[in-house]
Amino acid sequence: MTTRFRSIFWFWCSLGCLLVIMTARFGILHRRSSAAQATPTAAAEVVPLQKDSVSVEPPPEAIPRFEFVGPLLEREPPHRLIADSLRHGDSIYLSLKRHRIAELQIAQLNRALEKIFDSRSQSRPGDSYCLTVDTSGVVHHFEYVPVGEPERPVVVERRDGEFVGQRLDLPLTTRLNIVEVRIEDNLSNAMSAIGEEDAITGLLADDIFGSVVDFTRDPRRGDRIGLVFEKLYQDDRFVRYGRILLARYQGQIVDQLGVYFEDQEGHRGYYDDQGKSLERMFLLYAVSQVRVTSRFNRKRFHPVLKKTIPHLGTDYGAPVGTPVHATARGRVVHAGWKGALGKAVIIEHANGYVTRYGHLSRVLTKKGRRVQQKDLIGKVGATGRVTGPHLHYEIIKDGRHLNPETINRGTRGEPLKKKYLTAFGARRDSLLVILESGLVSGRMAAVPAPATAAGASE
Repeated sequence: MTTRFRSIFWFWCSLGCLLVIMTARFGILHRRSSAAQATPTAAAEVVPLQKDSVSVEPPPEAIPRFEFVGPLLEREPPHRLIADSLRHGDSIYLSLKRHRIAELQIAQLNRALEKIFDSRSQSRPGDSYCLTVDTSGVVHHFEYVPVGEPERPVVVERRDGEFVGQRLDLPLTTRLNIVEVRIEDNLSNAMSAIGEEDAITGLLADDIFGSVVDFTRDPRRGDRIGLVFEKLYQDDRFVRYGRILLARYQGQIVDQLGVYFEDQEGHRGYYDDQGKSLERMFLLYAVSQVRVTSRFNRKRFHPVLKKTIPHLGTDYGAPVGTPVHATARGRVVHAGWKGALGKAVIIEHANGYVTRYGHLSRVLTKKGRRVQQKDLIGKVGATGRVTGPHLHYEIIKDGRHLNPETINRGTRGEPLKKKYLTAFGARRDSLLVILESGLVSGRMAAVPAPATAAGASE
């Protein structure tokens, strides 16, 4: 009986607790509902109408309407920017093809470029460019900056479906520099030791002392060269060398002065201390990187044919792609393959002279074209019968081969006219004073440039 009684007792206790919980829950819900109904709202407030007032219901909120007024303006498709530079052996065409520019777009660009820029002969490795292309592959803007002339960029823009190009001329700042170098082994290393580039070495070797100094033989350890020269800058960035106004070579074999002078008749060039021209008919070197690998020799043992065959020119070792320049003005009579010479250029000059440039990797001129001294005509290669990359250079006079290394002897230009000698002397002396004062004070730049000596009135 005890067990049965306990079971009945716990049953009723549980049921009672359940009823108490449900009652309490119901009471809470009821109180929340009553409170909500008793809380006044702004909408339930009753405001008594004043006498003579009229109750007006607000109009329904107006729904905005949009009317079609015409076709929607077409948005210009988004553009992407492509920037790159030419590599060795590259061209504008090949570089643009790498970026998947369509053939038609490249052809249109070339037609616009050829009117203002000869990309075949004037483009160089390192030239940079940028262009904008839309999502459909259409080129809208093209800008090309030559590495040697960054102040003269080429800009091509699409206007009314056609490309229009122009060549800009941006201002450059000229600074005068004064230096003196001491030769330990060769001129190139001496200039490099003071932070100057090979370009100024070429100016010295070609434009000034080429007819009086053979830089492959004459320099001796301890020889000194003093220079007053221009450097051109664009926004404090060095662009290139300007003119060498004065060069003084003091050596064991050679003692030579070179002065830049321009007369009233427009004749300009380099003259020695007496006003005699340092100009020569031919450039001594067709390449800027001078390294003679085989000299003119009528009894040379040929390294390929293994027998004695005359070597009727001079070989200059240089990397493939090194620019080759015409050594004198004339007319191109051959531009292409020439047997053992490989790719070659042949130029006829005045007075029965002919020059030949062999083993080129690229020919950058055409038969029948007239060229000036220093014009680019090709690039060094290793085509034809060769053992390595170099330029083979020949000079022929009335069918007879001459030694290119001695051709300039006795071929200087005309001296200054007597009426300009006084002005030339003043120009020479002022530059010598600038050179000496700059070397004594250690001033390397920011030296006022002397005014151009233009006539006898100076």
